[in-house]
Amino acid sequence: MKNCVFCEIGGNPEVEAKRIIYSDNFYVGMRVLHPESEGHFILFPKLHYSEMSQIGNAGKFFEKVVELAEKQVKELGASAYVLKLNNNVYKLENDPMHVGHIHMHVVPRYAESKL
Repeated sequence: MKNCVFCEIGGNPEVEAKRIIYSDNFYVGMRVLHPESEGHFILFPKLHYSEMSQIGNAGKFFEKVVELAEKQVKELGASAYVLKLNNNVYKLENDPMHVGHIHMHVVPRYAESKL
């Protein structure tokens, strides 16, 4: 999609190579610019979807999110993780940080953290 930063990154992951933690034929995992905790990343499909109902096999998306979240938690020694999905939030809030491309936040939680 034109003017979509995630579509641009999905088509050319080298654009944000320093932040990319995962990439395959379908998804990109990337560290966020303003993390809520150490290891906070997002996973998004390379194809443009504005909402979850448009993804044909959302189960595969969630499987990949959980796989990467579990790996990240183990590697960082986190105690747990929080998943956040913004579905059409960009339509409600005029905030340049809200992107109209479906993505899931994975926020590792640590025993001493208070989110």
